[in-house]
Amino acid sequence: MRRAAAVCALLTAAALGCAGSAPPVAAPSAGGAPAGASAAPPGNAPFNAAPAAAHDIRVAVDTRAAREILLSLARPKWEPTDMKLLEDMTPIRLTIQDSSRDDETFQRDFGAAWNSEIKTAVFDFASIRREIDRWQVLLEAVNSGRAELERESARRAAALLPGDRVVSARLTVYISFGLAGLADHLAARLPDGTSVLVVDLARILGDVEPTATDQVSRLVRLISGEAFRIAWASYREGNPAWGHLPAALGALEPLVRVTAESGPVALYGIEESFFPLSTWLKEPMQRSMNDLNRMGERLIESEADLETRVSLASEVKRPDFVRRVAGPGGAYMADGIAQVAGVDGLRRTLAQGPVAFFRAYEAAGAKLKELPPFSKAVADRIAAAAAAPRK
Repeated sequence: MRRAAAVCALLTAAALGCAGSAPPVAAPSAGGAPAGASAAPPGNAPFNAAPAAAHDIRVAVDTRAAREILLSLARPKWEPTDMKLLEDMTPIRLTIQDSSRDDETFQRDFGAAWNSEIKTAVFDFASIRREIDRWQVLLEAVNSGRAELERESARRAAALLPGDRVVSARLTVYISFGLAGLADHLAARLPDGTSVLVVDLARILGDVEPTATDQVSRLVRLISGEAFRIAWASYREGNPAWGHLPAALGALEPLVRVTAESGPVALYGIEESFFPLSTWLKEPMQRSMNDLNRMGERLIESEADLETRVSLASEVKRPDFVRRVAGPGGAYMADGIAQVAGVDGLRRTLAQGPVAFFRAYEAAGAKLKELPPFSKAVADRIAAAAAAPRK
C-alpha cells in the first residue's frame, strides 16, 4: 500500500504539471516575449499555460477493462468463460479490431499467460500476469488520482487553443492491457461519433518507479494531447483562415497545411524537460527543419511535372510523413514562436491560419538565431502567399 500511495502522489504531481528535473536552462533571449504575453518559462512547455478561454473540454477515464483483465489473470488457471466478458468490452473489442486478428487469436494469447510453452502471437498477457502485483498497484494509483487526471488533462488540452471562440470536445480514455504489437495507445472513433483513446497501462507506465515523475507525466501528456487534437480539429473547421489557402503557395500548400495542423499536436509528445526545444533538442530540430525544407523544395520543383507533384502531395499527407517530418518540424516551429511571442502570441498565430504560422516562425527566427531558417525557395513562396490579397 505504501508503494501505491507513492505512485498516486506521483500521478497527482504529474497532473499538476510537475515534470521531472530539467537540465539547467539558459536565460531567455533578448528578443523575448512582449510585455503582457504569457511566454513559456525556460524548461516549461507551452501546453502548461493557462487556457485563453473557458473551452469546454471534457475527459473521462474508464479503468474497467484493465480491472477485469487483472481479475482474470489473477485466477490460478485460465477460465475460458472470462473471454466473452472481456471481448464485449469496448476497448478490448477495439484492440482486437486494430490488430487485424480474430477473437480466436486473442483467446489463444490470453490463455498463453498460464502456459509458458505457448508462444504469444500478438497480445502479450503473459508478461502482465508475471508482474500482476505491480500492475494492480499502478491501476489502484490511476483510480485514486482519476479525477485530477481528468481535470488536468482537459485543462492542458485547452492550453494552446486560440481564445476567439469557445471550443467543445469530449474524449473517453480506456485504461487497458495487451495492445497489439508495441503500441502504447490506440485512438479511434466509435460508430456514434464518440472519440476514444485506449491506453496500455503496462506500456505507458512500464518503467515507473516512486521517483519517476516523468513517466507518470507521460500519461497526462498522452491524454491531453489526444484531447487537444480533437478540439484543435473542431476549431479549424469553424475558422475560415484554415479553409482555402492562397493560390500563391502553389505545390507547397499541402506541406504548409499539414505542418501547421500537426505541429501543435506534436508538442504534447515531448517531455517538459526538453523545452525550450531550440536549446535542448537543437540537433534534432535542425534535422527536422532540413527535412521540411527539402520536401518544400521538391514540391516547388515538381510544379513542372504533374505526376511528380501529385505523388509528393500524397506523400506529404501520409501518417508516416506527418510522424517523421511535419509533426516534429511543426512542433519546433510552434515552440519557437512561443519563445519569442509567448503562448498568447502562438495562439493568435494559430487563429490566423497556416501561412501566418510560417510567417510567425520566420519573425521568431529573426530574433532567436537558434531557430533554423527556411530555405530561400520556401521562404519566397511563403512571402508571396502572405502578400496575396485575401478572398
